[in-house]
Amino acid sequence: MNNLSKKLVSVTLYIILAISVVLLVMFAMKNSSLSLPEEATVAEKIEAYGSTLDMFIGWAYVLIGLAAAAAIIPSIIQLVTQPKNAVKTIVSLVVVAVLVFVAYAMSDGTVFTSTQLPGYEGPDNVPETLKFADTMIFTTYFLLAGAILSIVYLEVSKLFK
Repeated sequence: MNNLSKKLVSVTLYIILAISVVLLVMFAMKNSSLSLPEEATVAEKIEAYGSTLDMFIGWAYVLIGLAAAAAIIPSIIQLVTQPKNAVKTIVSLVVVAVLVFVAYAMSDGTVFTSTQLPGYEGPDNVPETLKFADTMIFTTYFLLAGAILSIVYLEVSKLFK
């Protein structure tokens, strides 16, 4: 990383820190100026703190977007500048897509009955949501198993070198 890039990253991080501190101070000032009784309901608390919480949620979205851009953009630049490495990346993406497809094929969208899930009356007990959740769980299991197997392989292969 050259000197200009280091300075740009450093300035960006300080700006992000400054905005976060300003939001925190605004929240603290609003919190100290409000006098809600201890027995206030959740609805009253949301009404009192809602606009501040909306700012924090908005700022969280901005930070997530910046983190995603910081992770994706350099990878795309590297793919364009070094096309030989693009083949490895595409192969790994295909492997992950196959894992997700297998996880989707294994997942079950059976709706839970009231005896299996007592007291739940929410909107998420539908086949599409359950199948998606199962797919994500199975994908996580596959990736976790892959990570553990690669760690074991690397450690065992070091013994034979």
